Amino acid sequence: MKRILIIGRAFPNSAHGYINNDVDYLAAKAEVLVLSPNQPMAPFYSPVHFNYFNDEEDLIRQARQFRPDFIVAWLLPNHFFARAAAEALGVPFVLKLHTPDYHTLADQAKKRRLLPAIRKTVGEAQLARAYRVSATSLAATSRSSRLSGVYCIPGLRDEFCRHFPSEKVFELKPRIDVGRFHDETTNGDRIMLLGSLLKRREGRLSFGAIATGIGLPVDWFPMPTPGCLWMDVPDVPGNVNFMKYRPPSEMPALYKGYRAIVMVGEGRFSRGLSLSVLEAQAAGVAVVAPSLRPDFDDFVQAGGGYLFEDPSEIPGILRGIPDSGRRERGFRNVAAFDIQGLGEELRHAGLVL
Repeated sequence: MKRILIIGRAFPNSAHGYINNDVDYLAAKAEVLVLSPNQPMAPFYSPVHFNYFNDEEDLIRQARQFRPDFIVAWLLPNHFFARAAAEALGVPFVLKLHTPDYHTLADQAKKRRLLPAIRKTVGEAQLARAYRVSATSLAATSRSSRLSGVYCIPGLRDEFCRHFPSEKVFELKPRIDVGRFHDETTNGDRIMLLGSLLKRREGRLSFGAIATGIGLPVDWFPMPTPGCLWMDVPDVPGNVNFMKYRPPSEMPALYKGYRAIVMVGEGRFSRGLSLSVLEAQAAGVAVVAPSLRPDFDDFVQAGGGYLFEDPSEIPGILRGIPDSGRRERGFRNVAAFDIQGLGEELRHAGLVL
């Protein structure tokens, strides 16, 4: 049985669905250890072995004890840790990247004059902990003989091909355990609102007008984010019900109470390829989302979802739901994103389970 070291970000954390689904699948096929540079502020139990490390020496020490055959590192700032461990142990590694990494690079591009000075002052490990990336270090990772692949969603391929060899950049597919969510029985009539409803730093609503314009009661489920004191935000629309956080284990049954989920977001990369879209499709829930960019739009529409250019379109869309034809498209589409396909995906980078 293979031994796989996963370098995460504050694992375990219920908000990190992509990582959690990977961990669950790989742990059923191999011996898995998850190490993170940051302990989560709101940790959750995991049946998979996990721990935290203080710096690259601590990481390498724990990795040597585990003796992995392969390293999988999630999120770009962890590239330095993955390279350090892989080169010290002589094993291959892959990077799995997503939209937060795009924002990291875009933000740093605005401050590129500051980064070299920061790197010399705090070092690579502290830079990674602060969710920053050194261009010099990234180039070293790109050249590493131990790098087997870099995975990202289609909309980010061009960005990451600027930093890594294009032949090593593979498609990252969102994946869920379809069997957990698949349920073709009749759904309820409620509306779920998904997205960051609040601008926490500014203490105001982001999408209050959208919620008001829907004209129906909507439920908003917060993630367990410290400091998200929504009860202190003024002018909350009267049709918004702030629901209590529900753990992932309860989500399959929860979806069945809804006929539609309305997603909100600003900017092309305000959303990646959300697991919620797939979970909703498997449960027979219609997805209503903003048109953001080609790969996101295709992702939503392939499963019978609806796109809007302007929030004023949402009430009209909701009046046409449910639509049995679109619902069936969702059930058929989601099968292509089952977690069991992850094994074949990782074969591109040489990991055969």
